[in-house]
Amino acid sequence: MNRVEPRTLDFFDRYVINLMIKKYGFSDIEAIRIFLESETYRMLIDPELDLYKVSPHIIFDLWENERATGEPRNSLYLRGDEIE
Repeated sequence: MNRVEPRTLDFFDRYVINLMIKKYGFSDIEAIRIFLESETYRMLIDPELDLYKVSPHIIFDLWENERATGEPRNSLYLRGDEIE
């Protein structure tokens, strides 16, 4: 089974966690724990989903949707809805 490269995951971890800290005021450790335990992160590390090929801002949007609704797949980026 293929895996997402550790270097790629490190990039996403740092970027998304930094956005979480800036927007929500989490401590470093709290943001790391929350992100690594999220469904969004499980989706990111799944090489079959290819989410490591998108912008970290999209991953952050998925995480925010998960936080708000309990489901990262509610993100417009995954649903494909048009923004009106």
